[in-house]
Amino acid sequence: MNVTILHGYSASNSGDGLLVDLAIALVLRNFGADTSISVVASDPKSFSYLPYLRHDAPVMAAKGLGRVKQALFLNQSYAGLADVLRSSDLIVGVGGGYMRSKSAFEHIKLKLGHAKQLETAILSKVPSVYLPQSIGPFHGDGGKIVEHYAKADAVFVRDNRSSELFGTYENVYRAPDLAVQALAGKILQQPKFTRCASTPAVVCVVLRKPPAWSKEKKAGYVANLKLLLQRLKNKSKVVCAVQSAVRGNDDGAFYRELGITEDLLPLKATLAKYQPDLVISVRLHGAIESLLAGVPAFHISYERKGFGAYQDMGVEDWVINGGDINVDTIINTVYAPNALSRFGQKLTDTCREIEAKTLVMDGIIKGVVR
Repeated sequence: MNVTILHGYSASNSGDGLLVDLAIALVLRNFGADTSISVVASDPKSFSYLPYLRHDAPVMAAKGLGRVKQALFLNQSYAGLADVLRSSDLIVGVGGGYMRSKSAFEHIKLKLGHAKQLETAILSKVPSVYLPQSIGPFHGDGGKIVEHYAKADAVFVRDNRSSELFGTYENVYRAPDLAVQALAGKILQQPKFTRCASTPAVVCVVLRKPPAWSKEKKAGYVANLKLLLQRLKNKSKVVCAVQSAVRGNDDGAFYRELGITEDLLPLKATLAKYQPDLVISVRLHGAIESLLAGVPAFHISYERKGFGAYQDMGVEDWVINGGDINVDTIINTVYAPNALSRFGQKLTDTCREIEAKTLVMDGIIKGVVR
């Protein structure tokens, strides 16, 4: 069986790399270890650790004038990808939040990139499945994108607002984020959260720059993060970690804006070296990666996917709006008596329900290619 995985980005961003890894694991779980897999990504070289064929995502993987040329001759640029897809038995779109736009420029990029990948997948007539993701909002008309999703064999969305976008479409299903599903399975296999500290002695913080907010809102966000760091340092040892270091999405650059100039390790290395009792992460997949390592994680979210994920995990009181951070709420939550162990117990209690939803999703996916 030949499976092509679409919409990969870059493994240099550990969250995006994790989603590709989890998509591959899902394919192998459902169709066997001998499945032939191809990965289409905007940075295919970053996935060189994978033993699979890798393809450049049209336009997105190109640079400089090459990107302009591919954008100008769009259908020609996608001809090679169309051939790859037609030779596949199944197309799998990775999960995530890539199908959206917040400005006219972003909407143009979307139409040249991910939206065109989706269209190419649908036009191939090959069975297609889109793994749990957030879809929209769009700056401009997203009707054609929604129409293309409606023609896929199965689309899984990870939040209620995305579900509402599709109304009564029968091919759209609500499901937890793949990282949440992986988390549930690992906790049930290895109940690490039974060894939580009574109070956090070491706290790991994962920060990122704010989105395209007003100047005043960005200033408030930065001020709140600085206050949070100071409050944490008064109670615990604090270490900072980098979860993304790709161009245009460089956590290290933001840390330097905050006055933190020391060399910082990636999150995975930080977890291994410092073994923190708690992670506070502005990146959802930084929080998820921490939970996968058995470390309680408080999430500062300015995207609905974060609230959807923590709601699915039954710990919605451990997520807060990044646009209006209440530092007192965070401190009071994570330093409450036995807060870490109570978080772990609540999370563990929801894992069996999540695992059941995973089995339902697997059944739908297998049914697509029967």
